[in-house]
Amino acid sequence: MRDHDDCMGIVTGLRLWHSQQLPGGLQGLVLNPIFKENLRIALLGGGKAWADDTSQLGPDKHARDITSLDKYAMERWEVILHFMVGSPSAAVSQDLSQLLIQAGLMKSEGTEAPCITSAGFQFLLLDTSSQLWYFMLQYLHTAETRKMDLVEILSFVFQLSFSTLGKDYSVEGMSESLLTFLQHLREFGLVFQRKRKSRRFYPTRLAINLALGVTGSAVDVHRQGYIVVETNYRIYAYTDSELQLALVALFSEMLYRFPNLVVAQLSRESVQQSIANGISAEQIIHFLRTRAHPVMLKTTPVLPPTITDQVRLWELERDRLQFTEGVLYNQFLSQVDFELLRDYARDLGVLVWENPPKRLMVVTPTGHPDVKRFWKRQKHN
Repeated sequence: MRDHDDCMGIVTGLRLWHSQQLPGGLQGLVLNPIFKENLRIALLGGGKAWADDTSQLGPDKHARDITSLDKYAMERWEVILHFMVGSPSAAVSQDLSQLLIQAGLMKSEGTEAPCITSAGFQFLLLDTSSQLWYFMLQYLHTAETRKMDLVEILSFVFQLSFSTLGKDYSVEGMSESLLTFLQHLREFGLVFQRKRKSRRFYPTRLAINLALGVTGSAVDVHRQGYIVVETNYRIYAYTDSELQLALVALFSEMLYRFPNLVVAQLSRESVQQSIANGISAEQIIHFLRTRAHPVMLKTTPVLPPTITDQVRLWELERDRLQFTEGVLYNQFLSQVDFELLRDYARDLGVLVWENPPKRLMVVTPTGHPDVKRFWKRQKHN
């Protein structure tokens, strides 16, 4: 009953229906007229048809089959992931780079190239469908700032989910906003369009599964179970995926590379460098555990405690010093003056540090004006 009430509350909150007194005095629910009309069209047909007729364009000389579309989608999506991990060969548009920064997946300081953040590393641990959903939500949040029609974009995304994989569709009748969105989808790997000015496009499996919420899609850039970690801090990655190797290289030093195997070393410098870039020790441990080779999964615990403990200790080493901004007070003429001002700052809760023998104290920048005014009043008295 509680679930029913929760569902009723959600639907009412979306204004899909509203309560109304029916003839006879009973309380009933009436559908929103706009929702009612669109629901009727969805169930019975009608409305404005999607301009998907490509008969006027003739047969496509460069038609793509399902296999090639899956390969294209994987390649395009991997370019974005490669760019996030800093692969030199990966290049994306300026617009996409800014979107990654606005989403908090990457950060850029001054003229330096963008680098991955802690949220970005966590993003790379997700499956492809979850990555796409997160990415599209961030894109939709910024759509109106790009002067794009949000409703029109959402309608097109849902239309793509009803399209047929391997079938081409026409761009005739699309607005400028939709054509711009189509080019962004092309860069994401959600649609294939041979040229920017081409009058037809092919939705890929990524686009069709996006609105359907399918997680077990055939296109997935993640490969589980390929890492072996030894107690001597050696990592053996049994993979030929450039992306997976780039992920391992974010927190380790590459030693040897063979056709299907890479040997890396966990070191204090490599781990602390990744921590400086925003990747936490727990994220490194989680990555190694979730990518563990089937041989390692037979042991308990999966990762050697020596490795997990040391990675955490290396993180703690870096956090031993804590920096706090403050204002220094010194050159007190007497110990009484020092203690008077120190006690006042302590009562205000703005005292950061004190050294009574040397008559030194530090207060917070926000508390400095009050302490300064108090000290001036005391000096005048």
